[in-house]
Amino acid sequence: MSWRLALALGGVACEDQQVVIGVFTPERPRFTAPQKVATLNDDIARDEDPTLTGDLLEIHFMSERGTSQDIWISRRAGLDSPWETPTVDLAENLNTEDDDDTPAISNDGLRMWFFRGSAERSGIWMSERASRDAPWGEPSYVDALNPGHDDGTQAMNPHVDLPELRAVVGLNGPATQSWDLAIASRERPEDEWGEFVPLAELNDAGDQLAPFLFDDGRQILFRSGDDLYWARRPGTNDAFEPPQPLKEVNVPDARENDPYLSPDGSILFFSSERSGGTDIYEARRIAP
Repeated sequence: MSWRLALALGGVACEDQQVVIGVFTPERPRFTAPQKVATLNDDIARDEDPTLTGDLLEIHFMSERGTSQDIWISRRAGLDSPWETPTVDLAENLNTEDDDDTPAISNDGLRMWFFRGSAERSGIWMSERASRDAPWGEPSYVDALNPGHDDGTQAMNPHVDLPELRAVVGLNGPATQSWDLAIASRERPEDEWGEFVPLAELNDAGDQLAPFLFDDGRQILFRSGDDLYWARRPGTNDAFEPPQPLKEVNVPDARENDPYLSPDGSILFFSSERSGGTDIYEARRIAP
């Protein structure tokens, strides 16, 4: 097994991994001490919701450094290069006087799902662009990812997985405890999304938000309360096992939020309040 494949499935190949009847069963990922990401964070404004292209050379995130919550963009020349000063250039169509946040970008960087807190049509929107150097197009409201037309259920914090076959969101409405996680699927990226199914085994009386699904739907990161958690399941039709906290990442008396794991599983980006404000951090993967 290559190290990249092993990381994507839950860690480097080592004795800590479990093999059950030939099936690779990942252990909880562990990380180095998180570090604040230089040049991305404003000294005063709240910065959170990081989402990156698959090559990790472009990041979109929410910042309050403008007049509302807007989506900002930064790039870097290489993985060892510093991030450029964030800008809203090319994101004019993503941002309004309403709050626009929790972006989730596709692996190739050409599609984005995000939350818009509009008084007229609050919910999940989607935008596309012709190339990485082109401006984002006028977004459209995604009816299939906003199930609350009849009972007032609200969807937010969208995440669409790498093959774009599963969308996980936070739902709040008459049938939920508070903010609960739910998943919708489709057979092909060009198909319509199916109905949301609650991830009941991950939900409790508190808030569950900021989901990040990976490993073909067999592993998930998310926020519960003020901490980040990880959970696994044997297959996409199975229930998730009890979630485990990311102990190396969580700190007392501060909210950790918005996890994004690189496609090879080696780098975790997230937001944290540990510095007094809300800033974007990264942590490197260690065994397993």
